[in-house]
Amino acid sequence: MGMMMRRCRSAALLMLSLTAATMPAVAASDTMTVRGRFLYTAAGERVVLRGVNEMFSHSPDPTGVRTLPEIAKTGANAVRIMTTPDYSARNLDAILTHAVRNGMIPIAECHAATGKWEKLGDCVAYWTRPDIAAVIRRHQRWTLVNIANEAGTQVSSADFLTGYHDAIARLRAAGIAVPLVVDGSDWGKEYAMLLDSWAPLNAADPRHAVMVSAHSYWVGTEEERKRPYRTIIARVVREDIPFLLGEGPTSAGWDCKASPYRWAMRALQDAQIGWLTWSWGMVPNGDCRAENRYDVTDGGRFGHWKSDAGAALMVSDPASVRNTSRRPCSIRNAGAKCVRPERPGKRDRRA
Repeated sequence: MGMMMRRCRSAALLMLSLTAATMPAVAASDTMTVRGRFLYTAAGERVVLRGVNEMFSHSPDPTGVRTLPEIAKTGANAVRIMTTPDYSARNLDAILTHAVRNGMIPIAECHAATGKWEKLGDCVAYWTRPDIAAVIRRHQRWTLVNIANEAGTQVSSADFLTGYHDAIARLRAAGIAVPLVVDGSDWGKEYAMLLDSWAPLNAADPRHAVMVSAHSYWVGTEEERKRPYRTIIARVVREDIPFLLGEGPTSAGWDCKASPYRWAMRALQDAQIGWLTWSWGMVPNGDCRAENRYDVTDGGRFGHWKSDAGAALMVSDPASVRNTSRRPCSIRNAGAKCVRPERPGKRDRRA
């Protein structure tokens, strides 16, 4: 088994080296880039992502023509878009267009491998399908690709690295040049191995544009629910790791019991770490429905908050999306307080 694993890893590394040699050149001015732990637009604006998820692949509004303007009222600068392998290239093309028109950076994620490591290849096959890859290339100035949502439960470090080495190589070989987001395993909750994996994955990526993402469904006492945030923030800042809380802060763990989301919002804001809570609510959540823990809105309408947590996350808390999100000036509907390009040579690890 060890010899087979080494052969698989060697094959993945070989594919990455071949990809680096054959991938068409894409200028940094054509896509977003990752520098240190921060994300930058093609125009050079540093953006700390603030926004929300929505299950568009299951939605009666699959292209977001009605939903995205409602999300945009929060001032969000990003939206994470659930896709599945049957989500068409036509829908993907339309929703990426609508997101940018509404001032938000679209983060397209594939949900087919949720909790199923063996399905990671299904997501890779989706992104590399010629019609889907063509859409990503067409929208590469603003789009991020989250390779697979929460792939796997208990995954070894060796398998994780080999699987994502191969996934990154295949996406790059398909001409996908945008920043790539890698989720933690264990339904997104695993973060230690994820943070350890960033450096080798990013080093092997010919574009050096890999971000990592965990999801905040941690359980235990209040302090035990805070501990992952504290650990992540310390490592991200100290080691310059580009990290995104892809689902969170959540007002509950997977046990549907309350979590310290207000504390987390402020800690993440202080550290200038991006977050996208789960989820907007045009499509009702199946989990924790009785407690109204995960739906931000009732029916996807701005202002129709499903709970106090939804209102706090989006608009009312000092660390809410409305109060902390800043859009890049180069995107449409950026707003008066938009972020402008940094001066040459300026670099701040924290703020």
